[in-house]
Amino acid sequence: MKKAIVTGGNSGIGYATAKLLRQKGYDVTITGRSKVRVDKAATELGVKGVVADMSDLEQLRELSTKFEDGLDVLILNAAIAKFAPLALSGIEQFNEMIDTNVRGQFFLCQYLEQPLAKKEGAITFISSAVVNNGLANASLYAASKGAIDSLCKSLAVELAPQGVRVNVVSPGAIDTPIIYKLGIPEDQVSILKKQVEATIPMNRYGQAAEIAEVIVAQIEAKYVTGSIWPVDGGVNAI
Repeated sequence: MKKAIVTGGNSGIGYATAKLLRQKGYDVTITGRSKVRVDKAATELGVKGVVADMSDLEQLRELSTKFEDGLDVLILNAAIAKFAPLALSGIEQFNEMIDTNVRGQFFLCQYLEQPLAKKEGAITFISSAVVNNGLANASLYAASKGAIDSLCKSLAVELAPQGVRVNVVSPGAIDTPIIYKLGIPEDQVSILKKQVEATIPMNRYGQAAEIAEVIVAQIEAKYVTGSIWPVDGGVNAI
């Protein structure tokens, strides 16, 4: 049975991806920061759950030791998204964003390089359409996701001789709980959602399950590496 890790698998896109992989017969392990949420999701999905904060390298190293015999799929979905204007983005906010969205992902790839090589596995990063479409107050988040796009390209070339493929899925506006974690007052969330929806050619938000379908298609596409697949309802075409 093929083994897969889905970081941030207790909600949103990660949860939907873990569910689809499980349905396709993968042995899935999800991670997250909250033991309560991870345990609940793991029970619902019928998968394994491990508490691992992407900003904690020791927890990530411990996670990697569970896959010394090999790993087929690594889905790097866990991230934080907090929006703030330039003037209010201090060093604490900068470090939090980069530690979780870039540093942790880089080192988890490093820790799992050999297990992935043993199975000629696949890595998929989850980026964002905001990388190529400027958004006020999202500079830190966009920078962290832009780093992921660049990281994918270089790792794809570096790991190709080992048979490891590295790609990115870049979602646009997706209807997940993350929008309520952006630091925006709740009474402004519905206004923001309507404003964003009006910019999408397909005139609707995407669903987590729709992103999961693309993630799984990408990891199973054996001749695809170094690619960034936009899944954004047409935003990238504008």
